[in-house]
Parts: sequence; structure tokens; C-alpha cells
Amino acid sequence: MYGDGRQTRDFTSVGSVVAVLPRRGRCVTRPQPVNLAFGSRRSLLDVVAALEAVLGHRVDVVHAEPRPGDVRDSQADSSALQLLFPDVAPVDFLAGLRATVEWFRVSAAKPT
Repeated sequence: MYGDGRQTRDFTSVGSVVAVLPRRGRCVTRPQPVNLAFGSRRSLLDVVAALEAVLGHRVDVVHAEPRPGDVRDSQADSSALQLLFPDVAPVDFLAGLRATVEWFRVSAAKPT
């Protein structure tokens, strides 16, 4: 992990992104980009703690020097997303993390 782990990011579950993709024939266009995020922030240390809870064991974390120019805190502006898709809610962070871990477990068990 680069830095002390207190840096924050706006994590978005794949399930949340899929919920925004065109569905039921609805197509939305906009000249400016739209952040597919919901304006939340979690520290990397919080993400590791959540991952440990989902896995049921500790995760070894090695800290390295912060990367030059790395942003300390990042949070997406979700106003355009909420305007275009007012009925879309984010997948709960822990539920999304559990689904991601399960996907990796299933994928790793498949023969290549």
C-alpha cells in the first residue's frame, strides 16, 4: 500500500455500474462525462479492514512510500449521475465487496 493507508477513494461496486448501464431500452446522452460513482469516501485502511472481515482472516499489508503526485483524498461528484438516474442507488459497500470476493473464489476454482 502506498502511503499510510489513510488516503481516501470513492469506491464503486461493479453492481452499481451495471445498474446505470442502459437498461429497459433507455439510452441517455450527455455532452460531458458522468462519474459512475456515488460521492462516498473510504480510507484504504477501512477497505482492508472490511476485506479482512469478509475473508475471515487478516491481510498482510506492506506500506511503501507515497507515490509522487498521488491525490490524498478523492471523492467523485455524483450530481450528474443522480440527475440522469435518480432511481439508481449504490450497492452497499460490504455487499459489493462480498460479491467481488465470491467472484474471485469461483473464478480461481474454475479450470483454465
